[in-house]
Formats: sequence, C-alpha cells, structure tokens
Amino acid sequence: MALFAQTPDAIYHNAKIVTVWDAHPVVQAIAIRESRFVAAGSNAEILKLAGAQTQKFDLQGKTVLPGLIDSHVHPIGAALSEKDGPVPVMNSIVELQAYLRRLAATVPRSQVLFVPKVYSTRMKERRYPTRYEIDAAAPDHIALADNGYASVLNSKALAKLGITRETAQPSNGKILKDARGEPTGLILGAPQLLGSLRQSKPATAAESLWALKSMLAKYNEVGFTSIIDRGQSPAGFRTYQELRASGQMTVRATVTYMLGPQSTPAELRRSIQNIPFVTGFGDDWVRTGPIKTVADGGILIGTAYLREPYGEHTEIYGYNDPDYRGVLATSKENLVEMAKTANELGWQMTAHTAGGGATDALLDAYEIADKIKSIRGRRFTVTHGNFPSPEAIARAAKLGVAFDCQPQWYHFDGPALRPVFGPARMKMFQPLQSMLKAGVMVGGGSDHMIRFDSRTSINAYNPFWAMWMTITRQTVDGTPINPEEALTRDQALRLWTVNSAYLSFDEKRKGSIEPGKLADFVVISDDYLTCPVDRIKDISVLQTVVDGKTVYRAPRRD
Repeated sequence: MALFAQTPDAIYHNAKIVTVWDAHPVVQAIAIRESRFVAAGSNAEILKLAGAQTQKFDLQGKTVLPGLIDSHVHPIGAALSEKDGPVPVMNSIVELQAYLRRLAATVPRSQVLFVPKVYSTRMKERRYPTRYEIDAAAPDHIALADNGYASVLNSKALAKLGITRETAQPSNGKILKDARGEPTGLILGAPQLLGSLRQSKPATAAESLWALKSMLAKYNEVGFTSIIDRGQSPAGFRTYQELRASGQMTVRATVTYMLGPQSTPAELRRSIQNIPFVTGFGDDWVRTGPIKTVADGGILIGTAYLREPYGEHTEIYGYNDPDYRGVLATSKENLVEMAKTANELGWQMTAHTAGGGATDALLDAYEIADKIKSIRGRRFTVTHGNFPSPEAIARAAKLGVAFDCQPQWYHFDGPALRPVFGPARMKMFQPLQSMLKAGVMVGGGSDHMIRFDSRTSINAYNPFWAMWMTITRQTVDGTPINPEEALTRDQALRLWTVNSAYLSFDEKRKGSIEPGKLADFVVISDDYLTCPVDRIKDISVLQTVVDGKTVYRAPRRD
C-alpha cells in the first residue's frame, strides 16, 4: 500500500481492482482525495484511513479497471453524422440503395445526397456500387457514396463535375472507366475533383458543442475517461475550449491539430510557425496534442501507398492495374519539412499512414529530423501504420516512435484483404506482439467517425470488443489473422490505458490506478482477468468515474 497523509474524501472497497500498477497489480480498495488517488491496498489498510466525512462505497466484489483511453477518435464528426437522425448500418448495395431512396423521398432535388464511409471491403458484394445502381435509387438527385478517399458518383454528379470519357486521369488518383471507356462513377483519390460535392453545410458552433457533449457522454458509457481526438481545425479546438469553460467535460481530451494540404515545404513551415500554441498547451481536461497530416489513402479503398504494387487481385477496389501502388497524399519533401519544423518548435507529430510505403516514408522523415536534433523525447507517432515491416519496427524502436493502431481494421476487413495482399504481406498486418517485444509503444484506438452506437458505428469503438480482437486475433468471419501476434490480457488492457496515456505524455497522470494519479476508473460487469476469453467482448460498464466523480452509472436491471 502507498498513501498520503490526508484523510480521503471517498473510499471504494471490497473489489477486484486491476491497477496496471506494476508494484501492486491487483488490490481490494482505493482512496480518493480532491480528484486524485491517494492510496491503494487491502480493504483493511484503506478503510482504516477513513475519517468522519469519508464516503465509503462497497463494490460487492466487482472488478475495477483504470479509466480507459481511446487513442484515436473523431467525436464531433461522429455525432454530427446523426444530427438529423440515425444513419442505418449498410452492409450491402441493396441496403445502400434503400437508404438513398428514403433520402430522395424527403430531400429537395437541389440538395446533394451524400452517404459517408462506404467501404467495399464491408459490403456483402465485395465491391462498390456503380453509378447506375446509385442512379436507380436516386434518379433525380446528385448523389454519391463516399469514404473520404474514394467516391462513387451517380450520373448527375458526374455531369455536374464535367467528368466524361474524355476526362484525363488525375496525377493523384484514378477515374475508373468501363470497357467502353465510360466512367463507372468510381473515383479513387483526386480530392480536388470532389471537393465541391463533399462540402456539407458547416455545423454551427452550437451544433458542434451539442455533438461533442453528446458523444463524450456515449464514451463514458463504455468506460472512456480520456480520448485523443486525431484531427481538429481551429473551430474544433474552440468547441473543446467552450465545453471545458462551461465545466461540462466528462472525458479528458488531447486534441490533434490537423494541417491541410500544403503546396511547398516553405508554405508548410510558415503554417506551423503561425499556430499560436504547441503540444502540451492546456490542462488535464483539454490539452493540445500533435500536429498531423495525411500521408496516403486507405487499405480499404486501394489508395494506401504500398512498398510495391498492389498486384492482380484488386477487383474489390474497382480497378485492375497490376502496377499501381497508391499515391502519397503528402510529398516526401513536405513530410521531412514537417518533421524538422515540429521537432524544432516543440511539437509532437503524427501522420496517417495506411500503407507500408507511406509508413516507411514517414520514418524516413523522422530519421532526417532526428539527425538534426534527437526526436526521442518528442514521441513522434505513426497513425494506423497497418503494415510495418520488421525493418520499420526496428527503426521505430530506435527512434522512440510510437504507433496509434486500430485492431478493427483486421477484424472487420481482414477476410476481404487476404486475397488482395497475399500471405507474405498479410504477415505484416498489425503485428502487435512483435511491435511490443521490439520496444515500440502501441496505443489502442478505434478511428471512430460515424454514428453514436459503440458496436455498429464506423469504426466500432467499444474497447472491450477491441481488446478481445487483440487477444484472439479473430476476424469477422471467425478465422484468425496471425495468431502468433495475439496479446495477453494484460498487454491488451495496457493498449487502452497506460500505453495510450504515454502517447499523450500523460503516463504520470493517468492510465493506471496508483497514488498521485488522477482518480479515473471504471467498474465493469465481469472479471476481465479470469472470465472466459469470449466473454471479454461482451463486458459492459456499470460505473465510470472521472476526476473522482461519477459521470455514468448503468441503469439497474431488476
């Protein structure tokens, strides 16, 4: 037991408390004073610290974990996606068409029908819809099914943008055409072609505030006490600041500053120099995290930048080009300048890299910056990094580079990606155990973008389901991917606690239950350490405590 001299405000006892504290991994009771843990130990040790005003809570043998941390979410956008009502789950082209028909029946013809986050890897047909299938569902509207890196446009949308059989191929993407030379409607990459259709009505400040507050409450329900928001504009930062100022934050947030496309290294440098804050600015509720750019596309779309061409089995992406390896969305020169400037000015840096080639390019940039001034203390990060080779893992370990990983990619999309990437490349698909053994810090995240529900959202952000994925390595069809890369229960829990805290320089403040740290914890429905492994994915949260205060309590089931 360790303790402070002050009398605690509250004691939680008669529990199995999994602390993620190496000195005392499991204890029975904890004491809290003024939003901090002040002691942890046996029931007898902790209860004798109680004073006349100390509140005592008997947890009746329940299991307690440190407050959980998701290293990659987009809460404002996720909530705004359902501002006008629930977005249905669409796992087939027929379901997509049905949703478009419902929209078309209620939305004026002058309004674009925009369906976000449609991935061919998650469609029953294992392909994108065609322009004609969208035409059939929405003949009188401009309509598109989009995922941010690829988009399928109907005939009216193609006409609106002036895209025909004569349109030249863009340098940073593909306009897919059929055997007759007619556009199929599918456009990969080339965001400059689609910008006007992707632009939605900007959310008002009040709507963004509602979205953030509402989504944080949903995060509390699954045990999140902290998050890393992986991409915000200045307006997004203001939303967090306003919620913080009003005292309504129920989840601690580290907020990433997203940099848009920059034409030259000099322009990029000026943009970073003009940001009026830096990593670490803020307090324990809202803190500035890294700067971020997008280095490539996505493995679910066929636009991620690979080390070698995709090969011959790319039908799922809607194209057949054995020489295509994807496109870097940010030039290597700009990645280098960003890394150098971030390191010089005290910023932490990360970049979206879905393909192995993009991860290698980012590590190249980090190595160049490191030769000028060591980056080890800056905790530069790879976001996603789905296919790190053994060489990339060794480079990251040497540089002190961390990874922000999402097991949802291999669980939901692994079966569809197997024939695309083949056995050799699939061996490198999120090798989490190898990364941890090499000394690479890995944080667990979801990349939650769409919907409120923790299990049907894109991407599912339920942390216990995600822990189960890393422990079993099972995919959605019941088969495992690289079972030798499975994590232990302790390792999996650390991904969503102390490891994610490390990614935001917070491992001395949170991520474990030990004296001096912030009093964030969750009471759960099952024994995480000993229950049958398949029950882990079904664990629910009974109570979430942040800053020593209960922010969520599950309804009683009588």
